[in-house]
Amino acid sequence: MKKKSKHFDLRQLRVIAVSLGTRYSGINASMVDLLPEQAKHISIAVLGFNVPDGVRQITFREFFRYCHRGQWRVWHARRNVDMLAGLILRYIFRFKLILVFTSAAQRHHSWLTRFYYHHMSGVICPTEAAASFLDRPSVVVSHGVNTEKFSPPRDRSSAWAKRGLGGRYGIGAFGRVRFRKGTEDFVDAMIRALPRRPEWTAVIIGETTKEFLLFKNQLQDKIRGAGLEDRIRFTGFIERQEDIAGWYRSLSVVVCPSRVEGFGLPALEAMASGCPVVATRTGVWPQLISGGQDGYLVPCADTNALTVAIEKITEDPQRVNLMGQRALEKVTMQYRVQIESDGIIAVYKELFAKRGVSL
Repeated sequence: MKKKSKHFDLRQLRVIAVSLGTRYSGINASMVDLLPEQAKHISIAVLGFNVPDGVRQITFREFFRYCHRGQWRVWHARRNVDMLAGLILRYIFRFKLILVFTSAAQRHHSWLTRFYYHHMSGVICPTEAAASFLDRPSVVVSHGVNTEKFSPPRDRSSAWAKRGLGGRYGIGAFGRVRFRKGTEDFVDAMIRALPRRPEWTAVIIGETTKEFLLFKNQLQDKIRGAGLEDRIRFTGFIERQEDIAGWYRSLSVVVCPSRVEGFGLPALEAMASGCPVVATRTGVWPQLISGGQDGYLVPCADTNALTVAIEKITEDPQRVNLMGQRALEKVTMQYRVQIESDGIIAVYKELFAKRGVSL
């Protein structure tokens, strides 16, 4: 159940996490565990849409009533529309807002985006690669993962068996079914690899929106043509994060085949769950994965390379377990959500200090 704003003193609110996008996306997913962790240390609430359960929220009416005057507050934007709203509030309506933007995109930005972020007080990037596409200073703070929610199972074999999907081991890809997520690359690689891996079953965990239904149907036709409809499955949309975490715990290997990613949380969630990862060279994955140690990296949109990596990682289940343990250790040491929270709060504190006030 969402925590309503009546549970805290709105006049003491210091940080507003903005979520004005009308569609749930990876941006929202990156906030699910971060904001409750930040709330342990600062007064923070979300303004906008698609606010996950358990995250404190402020309504638009409350924002305009309580936040127009008084102390400085951080307006933390994660989309262009969030930045635009912050600029209007700050410079036209004179709200006392310290504008912060998280920029995850690994591409050259439009002139409009550049205009927006040049008027931010601070910019945070989750990867060095994303920072390299900006033409202004930024602070790199990697996303983190909740290692209590995403954790290894007591018995992975039993967890997989309970799925009733056949085979002894599961290999899966997470994310919306669409071209840019590399869904077709994953399917093509599994069609090649599975005949040589009779103990393995593949799963695609994620939603198919209306605009990609034809794409999914074409993939299913391809799978049926290969005679693998019982060994390559689609789960469809999974609403609860607990259920998603359960899928990680039942899989032995996770594949992240995206052709482009801003960050790529599934790799972190998989590694926190004790799964080695085969991933493309996009997002944070080249920084996160050590080839041959806790997974493998392959070029984007290279089905041949993806197939070779999948066949290599699945050839020895004992080695899979060892690689998964290394993955878990790395995430626990470097990528916990507490580390991300501390890094972002440090940025807030510095920006408040420049105005002679403390967080």
